[in-house]
Amino acid sequence: MPKETAKIPVKTWQFYHAVKHHLGMTFIQKLFKVSPRQIDRWACDPDFAESSQRNPMDRYETLLKKLMELGAVDVARATVDRQAAIVGCSLVEDDKCRPDKSSLAEECLDDLPALADFHTAMQKKEPILVVRDLARRCKHDIDEDLALYEEQLKTESK
Repeated sequence: MPKETAKIPVKTWQFYHAVKHHLGMTFIQKLFKVSPRQIDRWACDPDFAESSQRNPMDRYETLLKKLMELGAVDVARATVDRQAAIVGCSLVEDDKCRPDKSSLAEECLDDLPALADFHTAMQKKEPILVVRDLARRCKHDIDEDLALYEEQLKTESK
């Protein structure tokens, strides 16, 4: 059963503060090979501390933003999906799904290459992260089918 905490971290410094509490300073020091003072800088509220510093998560988020800006969306999303899997979740796109074909038949046919790639990867025993990303792409294509179908139903009922 998951351990409940009093305050869920929403900012990166709060995450490091919670990590210090739950895992201890020694563990973090060994993992990052930094001093306790450096960890304290990562875990303090920058609005009220004289000495704070951007932590590794801040820098990681900068990398993700840059990847998205450059159009390397698949790299950024596959990476985040990997982390979501660690905590028992999977990545779901926030954007409203927009069909990219004009007819339902074309949209359904568009699913086949993604589904074939997904099945082939499993048969070839590809790494789980590759298979999870291909599954995510299949689900996205199916969501496009559903969005177009719903659009058509609304149009027909008018």
